[in-house]
Amino acid sequence: MKQAEQEHSVGVVIRTRDRPAFLARALASVQAQEYRNWHIALVNDGGAPGPVDALLTEDACEAPVPAAKITVLHMDPGVGRAAAFNTGLAALDTDFVTCLDDDDTWAPAFMAALLDFWAETAPAMPSLGGVAAQVSAVTEELVDEPGGTGIRVIGEESLPNAFSRKDFLLRPLAYGTYRQDIYPVQWMLRRAPVAEVGGFPESFDVMEDRAFMNRFLARWDVAMLDRRLARHHRRVDRRADTGRSVLLNTLDNPSYDWRRFADLARPPGRGAGADALPRLLCDLLGEMNYETSALWHKIDGEAATLRNRLAAIEARLAPGVVETEAPAQREGGDRVIYDLWTDQAGLEQGHAITPGTAFAGRFVLSHGTDRPGTLCHLSASGRRLTVQLPDTGVFAAIEFDLAGLIPADTGLRWHLEIIPPAAVLFETALSLWEGGEGAERRHRFEDTWVHSAAPGRITRIERCFSVAQLRQGSGHRLSVILPRQARNFHFCCTGFVLEPA
Repeated sequence: MKQAEQEHSVGVVIRTRDRPAFLARALASVQAQEYRNWHIALVNDGGAPGPVDALLTEDACEAPVPAAKITVLHMDPGVGRAAAFNTGLAALDTDFVTCLDDDDTWAPAFMAALLDFWAETAPAMPSLGGVAAQVSAVTEELVDEPGGTGIRVIGEESLPNAFSRKDFLLRPLAYGTYRQDIYPVQWMLRRAPVAEVGGFPESFDVMEDRAFMNRFLARWDVAMLDRRLARHHRRVDRRADTGRSVLLNTLDNPSYDWRRFADLARPPGRGAGADALPRLLCDLLGEMNYETSALWHKIDGEAATLRNRLAAIEARLAPGVVETEAPAQREGGDRVIYDLWTDQAGLEQGHAITPGTAFAGRFVLSHGTDRPGTLCHLSASGRRLTVQLPDTGVFAAIEFDLAGLIPADTGLRWHLEIIPPAAVLFETALSLWEGGEGAERRHRFEDTWVHSAAPGRITRIERCFSVAQLRQGSGHRLSVILPRQARNFHFCCTGFVLEPA
C-alpha cells in the first residue's frame, strides 16, 4: 500500500434488518481488510436493536469492531433501502464511500487494491468519480442450527455477461441499457460527488442503486479494476421470497414492481437539446437490444428444433433403443390418473420458458436464473417433450405439479421415461412444503433416489409414493433434479404416466 493512499479514509455503509448471521459476516469482512483507515456507518433499518448491539460486544464477538470505527444508527420505524443508505452516507465524513449490504462480503484486498488503482488512474482523469472491482456470485442456503439460522455456502453461480465485461470504464450507455452491470458491493466512490447527486433516490422501492448510478455516471467516470474482489451472495431458494422475507434476496422477487422501477432508473434527460440525448440514445440502443434478442430467440428455436430432430434420429438408430410410439400396455391402464401424451394430444409447439411458469400443462422449471435460450419443444406425435437449458447452475429441476390431481387417501405410482444426451446421474423425488407461513415455511425433498442413465437410450423409472408421504406438507410436485453445472443440457422426456398405487 502506497503512503499516499494511507491518508484516504473509506466509509462503509451497511444496511441491515433482523439478519444477525449475515451482519456478523459482513462486519468480519470489513475487519479483515488489509487497509485499516475505514469507518462503518451501520444503519439498522427498522430491525430489533438488541441483536445488532450484541454483535458489537466482546461477549458475542471475539473481535468486535472498535467503537471509534463504527457509528450505529437505529431507525425506528424503518425508512427503506434508499433512505437507509443516505442516512449512513450523511453520518460519514470520509474521502470515499462504499455500500456493503449485510449479506455481501469483500476479499481482504478489496480496499487496498481499489485505492492503489485510484492512485494510478486519478492523475490522468480529472473526471474520475470512483473505482470498482469485478464480482463473483456466491450461492448459499439457509440452514437451521441450534443457535438459530445458519449459512451454508454451496459454490459460485454464473452471472450475465454484463457483469464480466473487460472495459476500463463503466460506460453510461452500456450501463443504462443493461449491457454492462455492477452491484453496489463492487464500487468505491468519492463521498462528496455521491452526496452531490443526492445519493440513492428515496422514492424507489427497488433498483435504487441503478437509478443512482445512472445519475452519477452522467457527471463522473468510474474505472473498473479487473480483479474479482467483491462477493455478491445469493440464496439458492430466493424465488420463494414472495412475501419479502428479510432472510432472502430481493433479486428475482415477484413481489417488487421491477417493470416500473427498471424504466424509472434509466439515465436522466427529458425535453430538448443536449439534456435529452442520454435518454434518447438509451431508448434507441434498448430497441436494438430487443430486436437482436428476438432474432437470436428465433435462431435458437430453429436450431433447437433441428437438434431435437437429429437426437430423435440418433436415438432410433442407436443399438438397444426401444421405440416409444407403441408403449407396452400396463396392467390396470384404465386406472391411469395422468398420461402426458393423452393430456397433450395433438399439440406441436416450441417456445421459450421461464422458471416458475407452467409449460406443457403442469410442468415447471425450477432454476435460480432466467437466461435466454431456455427453450421447450413438445411433439405429441413424436412423443417428445424436450427442455433446453444453457446452464443448469447449482440447482435445476423439471417438476410436475400434483395440485388437485391425486384423489384423497390414494398412493401414487410414477412411470417416467427419458433419453439423456450423455451419461448422467440425476435424482427423482417428491417435493413438498412443510411448516407454517413466511420464514417458518420450509421446502424439502422426500424420498430422493439417484439414477444413472446411458446416452441415447431410453431410461425407464418407476417410483411409488405412499398415502402417508402424500399427506405430508403441501404444494406437492414430482421432481427430476438435473445434474449440477451442466452446459447446454437437454432434458428429453418420452413418457410420463401417473397411476394410483
